[in-house]
Amino acid sequence: MPPVILGINCSGFHSSACLLGPAGEVRVAIAEERLTRIKQDKSFPRRAIRYCCDAAGISLASVTDVFIGWNPASYLTKSALSGQTAFQDRGQLAQLAMAELASLSGGVASVGQTLTDFSGSQTRLHYVNHHHAHLANAWFPSGFAEADFFIADGFGETTTGLLGTGTPAGLAELAANRTPHSLGLFYSAFTEFLGFQPNGDEWKIMALAARGDWRKYYEQLQPLLTVTGLHYEVDLSYFEFFLPFTPHYYSPKLEALLGPALARNAPLTQREYDIVAAVQHLVEEVVVELLANLHAQTGQRRLVLGGGVLMNSVLNGKLRHRTPYEEIFIGGTPDDTGISVGSALYGRQVVLGLPVPADVSASHNFFGREYSDAAIETELQRRKLRYERLAEVPAAVAALLHAGLVIGWFQGASEFGQRALGHRSILADPTRPDMKGRVNASIKHREGFRPFAPAVPEERQHEIFDLPPGETAYFMEKVFPLRPEVQARLPAVTHDDGTGRLQSVRAADNPLFHQLLLDFEQLSGFPVLLNTSFNVNGMPLVESPADALDCYFQSGLDALVLGPFLLRK
Repeated sequence: MPPVILGINCSGFHSSACLLGPAGEVRVAIAEERLTRIKQDKSFPRRAIRYCCDAAGISLASVTDVFIGWNPASYLTKSALSGQTAFQDRGQLAQLAMAELASLSGGVASVGQTLTDFSGSQTRLHYVNHHHAHLANAWFPSGFAEADFFIADGFGETTTGLLGTGTPAGLAELAANRTPHSLGLFYSAFTEFLGFQPNGDEWKIMALAARGDWRKYYEQLQPLLTVTGLHYEVDLSYFEFFLPFTPHYYSPKLEALLGPALARNAPLTQREYDIVAAVQHLVEEVVVELLANLHAQTGQRRLVLGGGVLMNSVLNGKLRHRTPYEEIFIGGTPDDTGISVGSALYGRQVVLGLPVPADVSASHNFFGREYSDAAIETELQRRKLRYERLAEVPAAVAALLHAGLVIGWFQGASEFGQRALGHRSILADPTRPDMKGRVNASIKHREGFRPFAPAVPEERQHEIFDLPPGETAYFMEKVFPLRPEVQARLPAVTHDDGTGRLQSVRAADNPLFHQLLLDFEQLSGFPVLLNTSFNVNGMPLVESPADALDCYFQSGLDALVLGPFLLRK
């Protein structure tokens, strides 16, 4: 019998779970927040684990191996537990015994545990180094047999990222940047400095960078990050994100350099735009220099990327132009959401020695469960709602969008991760000058400066974007310039600097959405739609028909398409 493998992320950010199929493919995966309806839920992914098992039709007792994307072995020799505290809470005896034995032995590289239930079923628990899980989540879905890799985030057990190379002989780590020197926390410190929430609002300041002049503050900020070979260092005198009892990620020295930090929700000025433009430019420079140095050592033509820093789609879109790499794979969940998938894939291949599918690059992450038309209609009838069943869904919805309606779009299995890719989306006409403001203000309830992504059929994307040959963005993971001749024609998806976060829509993976784009072109002249996540500000993406209906009635959406069913206000 093949093992039944569950991967989980419970490291404190973006809790999630993933269940692999018999051949090592991702069978189902979901973030905990989608089920608890708590944005960025940090709790243990209990509901996500149950969801995965239910969707696969198995019991938790059937799971043979659980891989957890954080390795506690690094901390066992520094345990704060004592015999007295463990005896007061006997559940801590397991950790106390491991810690004492690890200390006596001088440290351990990994920890193994086995749970045996009352029926005798056994489940083995394995702990995967955090950045190895990030690497696996990037490497195996890439389909590359040979490539370099770069992993960067806020922090792992003792490091903040990895650089290395892979060949058919295996993966070789060439450098690891040590905590607290962190590109992720460097960016988060400026997120807080500019009045936003660190570890949550980084994409907001990335969007603001388009309004600034990076040259204004570059000379002051450039010395704060230095690169030597495959390593970088942060000038920690300007930051305090590594200190547990200080109120801010930045130090008073940063305020002395740039002026006072902006209060939360205070109005933004040109100073803030220029600061974040310099921060974005500096992070791009550091990543490009590290990758140039890596390529100089290996000569590889391909690159895989992972970790929360690679959620920076503006950076990602520039890497083909600014590095020697000819092919780059990022994937749909480079942040900690993908740790559950990465730890499961790492465990299957590296720990259990079983192969995982890795012959083609992944082009979708529709890993949720599907809701049947009957299940959707049951929910509609339970709520006693008026609806109609559409005979030709794409054509009917294209007409509504062209008439100016903003529509909630719920189809198929949900996307895994933070980006809606045409299964749990809010859609609108990108040719209307007022549409960006309408969607931001009355539907998403978010800041007006935040841009929206254009979804385009893969085979037509070069008509809309200025792209390197062979480039795609199946996961909305890269920002590119729109062609000058279409920018004024697509105002709702053209950002302040003439760019857009592309979604390449592949007919084989997403046939209904792909057809909708083509049908919309027949009416508007453009095979492009404004695509944003189906949620309102402060809420996670919808998962179920019930979630979609709740969001529909709580927002300014004009209509909702649930499978083949249409509701209108």
